[in-house]
Amino acid sequence: MKTISLDKHNKHTALITIHNPQKQNAFDAALLTELAGKLKAVEDSRTYRIVYITGEGGKAFSTGVFLKDLIEFGSTSAAKRFAALLESTMDRLFNFPKPVIALINGYALGGGFGLAMSSDIRIMTVNSKIGFPAVKIGAILPSGCTYRLISLVGAGHTKDLLLTGRHVTADEALRIGMVNYVVRDKKALFQKADELSELILQGGPQALSMTKITVNKHTNELISRYGLYSSDNFAYLSSTKDWQDRIYRFLHRKKTGKRH
Repeated sequence: MKTISLDKHNKHTALITIHNPQKQNAFDAALLTELAGKLKAVEDSRTYRIVYITGEGGKAFSTGVFLKDLIEFGSTSAAKRFAALLESTMDRLFNFPKPVIALINGYALGGGFGLAMSSDIRIMTVNSKIGFPAVKIGAILPSGCTYRLISLVGAGHTKDLLLTGRHVTADEALRIGMVNYVVRDKKALFQKADELSELILQGGPQALSMTKITVNKHTNELISRYGLYSSDNFAYLSSTKDWQDRIYRFLHRKKTGKRH
């Protein structure tokens, strides 16, 4: 099954879509690898100057990592490899030489919003929600996601969101700086993105790329310094009984229809 599509949205805009609506566009290692391949194709293209990234359907942009994968690593080294792949994919998106706009329609949870944070501009529909439930399953958010969140909303809001794992409404997300724009529906997502793209395309390609490099420099330095530390912590937590028990209970509740 194709999990990532790359389509031509208009003359200079590529549209990357996560296709897994039955699982709320959750991702695994194969999907992350496929996403990296699509980004490489856009980077090499002389036609595309802007990228949109979104999720299929109206329920979710992406709800992050497949939970079943988190209890099937088999070893701490396998968990560490996955954490490194997740970090490297988001780093590639964050440092992509062309502007990236995330179109958020539905839930954007954990690493799912991590993909949106790795984009340059985030547009969200009014009924969408963002959350970081990692602590509820005994896990942690990757350091790249954490430092990008700090760069958006500051340490105070970051601690609130990560320690509580609560959902954030579109109004709050806009107010604290998690997203740049809130619109009424999916159609308006693309309308707003196209409006911004017209302005972006007035800039020179090299100037746009160098602007991104300059803005990202401080956050990249922090991620580079502490990224390995985060992977080690992720791998350690994956081996604990608390991790296994919490994910099992979470999956069981989903199957029985109980709320987490």
